Amino acid sequence: MAFALSLSPTEAAVRSGLPPAGQSLVKPGPAGRPIRRVLILSEDGMRPELIYKQHMPWHERLYQQGAYSWHARTIRTASTLPSHASMLSGVDVNLHRLTWNNWRPSKGFIQAPTIFKMAVDQGMKTAAFVGKFKLRHILPAGTVGVFERPGYYCRKVSEEAARYLEKEKPELTFVHFSDPDEAGHSAGWLSERQKRAAQTSDACLGTLVQALERAGTLDDTLIIVSADHGGHNHNHSGALACDREIPWIAHGPNVRRGYLIRSRISTMDTAPTALTALGLPVPPGITGRPIKEIFE
Repeated sequence: MAFALSLSPTEAAVRSGLPPAGQSLVKPGPAGRPIRRVLILSEDGMRPELIYKQHMPWHERLYQQGAYSWHARTIRTASTLPSHASMLSGVDVNLHRLTWNNWRPSKGFIQAPTIFKMAVDQGMKTAAFVGKFKLRHILPAGTVGVFERPGYYCRKVSEEAARYLEKEKPELTFVHFSDPDEAGHSAGWLSERQKRAAQTSDACLGTLVQALERAGTLDDTLIIVSADHGGHNHNHSGALACDREIPWIAHGPNVRRGYLIRSRISTMDTAPTALTALGLPVPPGITGRPIKEIFE
């Protein structure tokens, strides 16, 4: 189903992934501000078109003031558990070994260290707030400070995460929204229902950003917004490009403003980018690479 839009030339350029002139829409801000915290938001099943082909004010705020790509790629095993395992570990399924996609406690947990385990080992405060409990396979007890599943939809997840962000000010947080994926499976990818679910997810993103503002930590937090997979019709297998293409947005200290990322991004790059931002070493076994291009 096509989107009907009336965009200014600048808006059209940003949403198509092509800057109107040069690489950046806004001059870079002052350099040298430290990153003290990282917040990773994964919007399950969010195809890039759901962001740039409709009005998504909170996403627009982040990508117009940050760096972005509409052509990042998830792994070939484009399902929730394997993809998130790669996002948070920086390696593919052949190394993290999380090949299934539902809650199976008898199968154990991820077989590669995640960025949360690395942060906990350095004494950092960490937390995860998710819409699907099966993500516990990636973040078992002892590898993350707080793991909560407040509800399936993003309203409860974002509200609980916001309270924690404002009160505890953790160094590393992962938040997961289920809404786009649920609507994709039930009504179809890019359906009217999924577009509304994406807008709901946008409002929930706003809940997180406003919590950071109230906490006084927005200016020292690197926010990464991405997804585990896209989809087509009512499913996603990874066989089609639209199943694997995902958004990737970065916003925070020293991040270029309105910047179209030129390099090819894998979901496995999220983990080393977060580690680098926090000043933690990137283990040599990680497949992904830090996206240094996003920084001034």
